[in-house]
Amino acid sequence: MCKDEQLNIYFVRHGETLWNKEEKIQGELDSPLTLNGIEDIQKLAENLGQIKFDEVYSSELGRAYETALILSNGRHRIKRMKEFNEKNFGDWQGMEIKEIYRKYPVQAEFYFNDIKNYNSKEINAESLEHALRRFVSGVKKIEKSVRNGNVLVVSHGTILKLFFNYIDNKDINELNEKDLMENTSFRVLQYCGRNMVQNSRPAEKILSSNKT
Repeated sequence: MCKDEQLNIYFVRHGETLWNKEEKIQGELDSPLTLNGIEDIQKLAENLGQIKFDEVYSSELGRAYETALILSNGRHRIKRMKEFNEKNFGDWQGMEIKEIYRKYPVQAEFYFNDIKNYNSKEINAESLEHALRRFVSGVKKIEKSVRNGNVLVVSHGTILKLFFNYIDNKDINELNEKDLMENTSFRVLQYCGRNMVQNSRPAEKILSSNKT
């Protein structure tokens, strides 16, 4: 039991989008939430309804902001932070994965199967290291500004995977794009005072509809 100030940060991946469904890389581009995505967010909102969030944050991107709006049910002003944006994928943004393999076979093979050899500069993309530093700086801003209570952060698949690999003491090159948090999954970091005392794992998907 924490006898000091306790902070719980809930990290949620946005709801399913059209480009998720079409297997396109979104990055810092956007596509609309699907009907299924909206329904999943509404179910998550119902199940998180007993939690009083003191602050709600999202990335600047529409799919995360709209997810946060539904989850907060109009009870909070959503604070949009660029630190929580998805990794910028440069030339790959808006492309289907099969098209990426066709046009960029070497870097596609590296990124999806041998990431230690992936070179973000080859596709004009943000590096893994820069994306992680950016996200961590956003989390640190929350840690400094909110000392006690519950905080909701809505972000994106790749950047969340990078962050939780870091939290789980994994090497940055252990990123596996095929093993991201599912849409509307969440993980929780719990702090007692200024020390992180609990890191929920694995990502939870118990609150949204089953998918086949």
